[in-house]
Amino acid sequence: MAIISFWSGGEKPVGQTIAITSVATYMAVERNYRILLINANYNDNTLERCFWKINEQNQNALRKTINQGKLDIASGPEGLLSAVASNKATPEIVPSFTKVLLKNRLDVLTGLRTEVYEDFEKSLMLYKDLVNVANKYYDLVFVDLPKTLKRETTQSLLKNSSLIMYCLPQNIKYIDQFIREKETEEVIQKENVMPILTCSDDESRYNYKNVTKYINEKQDIMKVPYNAALKDCIGDTGVANFILRTKLSKASLGQNINIVNSISDICNRTIYKLQELQYRM
Repeated sequence: MAIISFWSGGEKPVGQTIAITSVATYMAVERNYRILLINANYNDNTLERCFWKINEQNQNALRKTINQGKLDIASGPEGLLSAVASNKATPEIVPSFTKVLLKNRLDVLTGLRTEVYEDFEKSLMLYKDLVNVANKYYDLVFVDLPKTLKRETTQSLLKNSSLIMYCLPQNIKYIDQFIREKETEEVIQKENVMPILTCSDDESRYNYKNVTKYINEKQDIMKVPYNAALKDCIGDTGVANFILRTKLSKASLGQNINIVNSISDICNRTIYKLQELQYRM
């Protein structure tokens, strides 16, 4: 029903992937939605590390085999893109190419396994069609997009999004960049852009209240507070386990109440915004 892209105008890491995996997982746990989470980044398995341990040796061997053209890809994103390119992709087949994280709630489409940038860009050109097909099956499709507006493919996916979650670090350079983009970039001027302060610290001069005033937002912007336990989940126990554990354990919730409340707020405001934009949720 709706496509939600997490993205940042800057090139430096901003906590974008932690934000999208946390929000998508919490949404899947709290609400009866079918959700697809897509990694659309080049040669970056950070999203996958949020949920599973990655064997780098095995993964590098697989990539080498793929890049040498020795393996016929019939699964994962490559298989789904092949179906899209041949006009054989239907909404019902999309889950067959994903990894199930929470049954009937949250599926993950992993990143492309090629290390050849030109091949990645060619494949990414098909992602708009892929996302549109998936959107007919899932209630929500979350897309972890490549940063900056340098790629036409990224611009195309942003224009195709129901909501754009613009991830901001607590850094005046990138906050000013967001203001400039709101004035000059067509895709950022739209009413479906929602800024999120990522890895935030309320003690910073650039806390969510001050940044809200500075960028002239009508209401307090959303935030994902820095949380060491959640950060450690990358490649460790997993974001899904963190979300489930904090909800089931009063002790764990007490220690992490700030991050859980913030993620819950993002989920609620996301649904409200989609309803405001007349998406059926």
